[in-house]
Parts: sequence; C-alpha cells; structure tokens
Amino acid sequence: MIHVEEIGEGYYPKQVICGEKVITLDTFYASQCRGITKIICIAMCFFAIVLVCASQPVHDERGPALFFCFLGIIVSFSVLLEYTFMLNTKITATCGFIMEALLFVIVSVGLLISAILIWVFCAAHWADINPEWATMPSLATAALFLCSGLYFIEICILINDARRCSWRPPQNQPFDTVLSQ
Repeated sequence: MIHVEEIGEGYYPKQVICGEKVITLDTFYASQCRGITKIICIAMCFFAIVLVCASQPVHDERGPALFFCFLGIIVSFSVLLEYTFMLNTKITATCGFIMEALLFVIVSVGLLISAILIWVFCAAHWADINPEWATMPSLATAALFLCSGLYFIEICILINDARRCSWRPPQNQPFDTVLSQ
C-alpha cells in the first residue's frame, strides 16, 4: 500500500510524498484562466461528441468530428495534467509553447473543418429531405464551431501569456548608471 504524506502544509506549490517520490503539485492551476478554459473545452468537446453521435449521418462526416473532439479532450486533459503536476518545468519554455500551440492549432482547425463537413453534408442534406432530422446535425455543427472557437481562444491566451513572460531588454541601447563616474 502506498502512503501519501503532505510536506509543509499550506505552502505553494504543494509537495506530496507518494511512496519514496516527492511530487510537486500546482493546485491553483485549474482555478486560473487557462485551467478554466481547458475544463470548458473538455466539457464542450464531450457535449459535441454527444450531439454528433445523435445526428443521422449521410456519408462518413461524423468520423472526423468524433476524432477531433476526442483529440481535443485528450490534448486539453493532458495539458491540464501537465501544468497541475508541474511537468512543464521539466522541459524548456520554448519547446512547451511550440508543442502546446501546435496541438491547439491542429485541434482548432480540425474541429472547424469537421463543423463545415457536418454542416454541408449532413445538416444541409437533411434540411432538404426531412427538416426534423436536420436539428441534431445543426446543433452538432454549432457545438463544433463553438469548440473550434474555444481552442482558438486557448491559442490566443497561450500567445498572450508567452508574450508577457518573455520580455527581454533591448540589446543595442547603452545602459545608464545611477552612479556618477
């Protein structure tokens, strides 16, 4: 049986001894802006999966939508765990930024293309034949557009945080000293 013990109660970041390993946890990340948007993205992708599964397919337009929704859930959950367990401190900031931004761009573009596919092939088809069957594909399309927008917002927040945290003083200007010479 593994014994878990907290080191230094009330300190930040929280450190826990699990077995013989010391685990550092950022327990506040999920309540910050980036953590909340990841939780909202996970919930919205799950809701989009439910709506996509409830729609009647015409061709195989549901496949990419389900794939990118699942990928969005996996990416958001992985990044949430990465920051909660402070694994982002084990890699360079540039590498972490590039990997996270690339994953968010892939998911955002994939969800946007999936929404367009369901809108064109499924919702428009059922709107012409049986308007009652067009309700679920239309809701699924709206959910996929919203998911894509949420991941685009994630990219904007990530870029804003990276820009704010990576300021460097100008290299070409001479420094003035306060001391007289």
